[in-house]
Amino acid sequence: MDLDYYLLKNSKEEEISSIIKSLANAAIRISTTIRTIKPQKSILNNDTKLNSDGDIQKPLDIISDEILISFLEKSPAAGYASEEQEGYIDFKNNNNFIVFADPLDGSSNIDVNVSIGTIFSIMSKNNLPLEKAFIQNGSHQKSSGFFVYGPQTTLFITLGIGTTLFALDEKQDKFVLIKDNINIPEITNEFSINASYRRFWDSATLQYINECQSGKSGSRNKNFGMRWVGSLVADASRIFNRGGIFLYPSDMREKYKNGRLRLTYEANPIAFLVEQANGEATDGHQNILNLEVNNLHQRTPLIFGSKEEVIEYKKSYSNT
Repeated sequence: MDLDYYLLKNSKEEEISSIIKSLANAAIRISTTIRTIKPQKSILNNDTKLNSDGDIQKPLDIISDEILISFLEKSPAAGYASEEQEGYIDFKNNNNFIVFADPLDGSSNIDVNVSIGTIFSIMSKNNLPLEKAFIQNGSHQKSSGFFVYGPQTTLFITLGIGTTLFALDEKQDKFVLIKDNINIPEITNEFSINASYRRFWDSATLQYINECQSGKSGSRNKNFGMRWVGSLVADASRIFNRGGIFLYPSDMREKYKNGRLRLTYEANPIAFLVEQANGEATDGHQNILNLEVNNLHQRTPLIFGSKEEVIEYKKSYSNT
């Protein structure tokens, strides 16, 4: 089964199917660009600037954003918002669906050839003006997914009826089905966190990680392994395939006291996929999809993965 047939069979909205096909074609273009672009100095770390929210922006971030816009403006999307844009783009039509994207997640890893990707979310306008449509909470998503540009180009996607994995057949330029109805194992012995920020963690996060690291002799009575790629799409791919918990909590650094990852471009799309795969996603207190959106570039803590571990992490807050 290829992506086109999957959408024909499972999508109730022709406009959503068309938008997803446009995103898939954009992803193929981005993947080709990443793989074939000349290794000029401007593509690597040497040539960077800051986006509107103060994060490092590389040339391939901008190129990926431009590719997405070029495909989406010809699709039934009414508007587009991305991490690389200060606001949203109005495509000046009367269509019903809007798109959020992180055009090139993990781009800090470009120069070391680690998997990077494109995260997206599709949401109904719900008869709202665009400025209000773009600040609806994640429960209004109709579809979300992410493409991974690694040894294979893959796509994890949900239409709200489970999470499905596709891989790009480069000879045909088609995404073909790899696995349907993905279920994240409820029990795991792997956690994923950037331990270099340990000194900034709050007491709940510190307690949870200490319990994991205590192994069989600790209160959890089992040994854990730690995995950390530093690319959200790569870490998420591992969790969808074999379970685990990913943690990017808030910490005591001024810029990240409300979390590091973007709610609309990263946390909401990942959370929708995770919940559709029998996992759980939280900020430590609430489910991600229930969080109120106050602005387009809002940051949030993000903890997701195997249910048992996410529940254990939330217990840490009630115990501190």
